[in-house]
Amino acid sequence: MKKSNIILSSLLVIVLLGLDLGLKYIVSTYLTSVNIIDNFFSLTYVLNDGAAFSLFASRTYLLILIAIICLFFIIYELKNNLDDRVLSIGYSLVLAGLLGNFIDRLIDGYIVDYLSFKILGYNYPIFNFADILIVVGIIIVIIKEIIKERGKKDEVRSK
Repeated sequence: MKKSNIILSSLLVIVLLGLDLGLKYIVSTYLTSVNIIDNFFSLTYVLNDGAAFSLFASRTYLLILIAIICLFFIIYELKNNLDDRVLSIGYSLVLAGLLGNFIDRLIDGYIVDYLSFKILGYNYPIFNFADILIVVGIIIVIIKEIIKERGKKDEVRSK
């Protein structure tokens, strides 16, 4: 099972990283702004030199250092959880997203963002596919860890 999860995780990271970088290339080459659904969703090309919500804007070296630390942590966790397919997938999503944004920041000094939503009159911060991978991966890991902890508590109660 572990070997098949290594292959699955590796392929997942490679495919998703390629998709992320490909989307960013297409957006940066061909897009400025396209309204998809009036007053809800548009594709808007922006360059973000900060982190989420433009935190740490213009602090590229700090963000690269944080990304490197996170990369080591995610790889460590992925390696130690290869026997659990769900956790492997969650960590692979985070790794692919983290690598996608890390490569952008390392090469260009900024990240290409393009997904823009307006909900209930609020313009949410523009984000990209890599950000989605990170958030979904973290949600998967958190849910799986909660389930594991509940299982441990149930096991202790039944003894």
